[in-house]
Amino acid sequence: METMHGVTGILLAAGSSTRFGTDKQSSLIGGVPMLTRAASTVLSAGFDLPIVVLGAHAAKHSPLLYGLPVRIVRNPDAEAGMASSLLAGLEAAGECEAVCITVCDQPAVTARHLRMLVSAWRKMHASIIASDYGSGVHGVPTVFGAKHFAELRELRGDHGAGPLLARHTESVEFIPLPGGDIDIDTPADLTKLG
Repeated sequence: METMHGVTGILLAAGSSTRFGTDKQSSLIGGVPMLTRAASTVLSAGFDLPIVVLGAHAAKHSPLLYGLPVRIVRNPDAEAGMASSLLAGLEAAGECEAVCITVCDQPAVTARHLRMLVSAWRKMHASIIASDYGSGVHGVPTVFGAKHFAELRELRGDHGAGPLLARHTESVEFIPLPGGDIDIDTPADLTKLG
């Protein structure tokens, strides 16, 4: 397996599940809690430092990560939006070459896809590698080189890193992620997965 040395994996899982209506992170996909599944995917990708950012329900969600060698970071400002969780993860990452940001409610994300993003980042010498969902839509998982960390730290609210991708279109390369546009926001979305 290709080394992921110098790249930190950051799983953002601090959301309050407002639209979902119940605890999304504990909801099952294929019999496995969504958070456990996503954290296992990040671990399987082989990052040097796998970080999971939890929010207000960290006490309830931490047991879902039991036995998984991840660094759990609690974001006390999670209600301020996704950008605050990204910042918490970035601070925990410390000095590294790049970060790979992913979320727990995209069932199409695999360890192979995460490895492909990092491999493309190394080979293409692009400072940002994002996932392409098709039809001109793209987003996380995304790898950001260290040159963008200062800008990531300036993000606010619930937009995540979308504005940064838009600002640096010439620096972004894309890796296809079929089904990447499917994220689980409601129980109906979960039901559709079958």
